Amino acid sequence: MKINLISEVLDKQLRDSKGRQAGRIDGIVLELRDGKPPRVAYAEVGPTTLLSRFSRRLARWYSRHDRKLGEGRGVAFRVPWSRLSPDGPGFTMDIDGESTPIFALEDWLRRHVVEHIPGGG
Repeated sequence: MKINLISEVLDKQLRDSKGRQAGRIDGIVLELRDGKPPRVAYAEVGPTTLLSRFSRRLARWYSRHDRKLGEGRGVAFRVPWSRLSPDGPGFTMDIDGESTPIFALEDWLRRHVVEHIPGGG
């Protein structure tokens, strides 16, 4: 199956196994193989990868601060390509987003900011 990675994968909406929006595909990781063409290994999700597309310095700064939010933060979450399936204009992963660090920033904001806003809890 031929696919144009830039126009058909990058920046497309990603949903988890429960149908929840889990961000967008921010990066694509290729596996280089001796004597064979490269193979798509992972799709990366996370602000660190997105920011690195614009500024590696900004991505490093964000990553340093993001690590403070807990385990698995500070780096992009890699979804194995084999666990993705096309779903309309985006992709669905066969992984529950709650079992990944994808929702960590939203969870932190909910616990430390939104719940302290009158009417936000």
